[in-house]
Amino acid sequence: VAAAAEDPAKVWEAKDLMARGEKVYAANCVACHQANGKGVPGAFPALDGSKVVNGPTADQLNVVMNGVSKNGAPTAMVAWKGTLSDADIAAVVTYERNAWGNKAGDVVQPAEIRAARK
Repeated sequence: VAAAAEDPAKVWEAKDLMARGEKVYAANCVACHQANGKGVPGAFPALDGSKVVNGPTADQLNVVMNGVSKNGAPTAMVAWKGTLSDADIAAVVTYERNAWGNKAGDVVQPAEIRAARK
């Protein structure tokens, strides 16, 4: 479904977000963070057991949407807000927070992503 055609007010079910998030993760995140969420030690951080992924949702959204800089220089973690739709970001964050050993149990809705963009 094209991002422009998605209803931003739609409330998604967890299972639908998880299924979509797994696809978004496989297409965009797996090269660095690996299929098992363990990352590559010394290069790309693990998401399985991550303090960011298991911490406040707002912190994880900030990383996914805006990327990460160290000492003012961009890192390999790029900003996805210009590439992924609100639904894709909501789905992949929901997936990461509930995949592998992560059991946050929360569901992030596209409306939250839209609000965070402002």
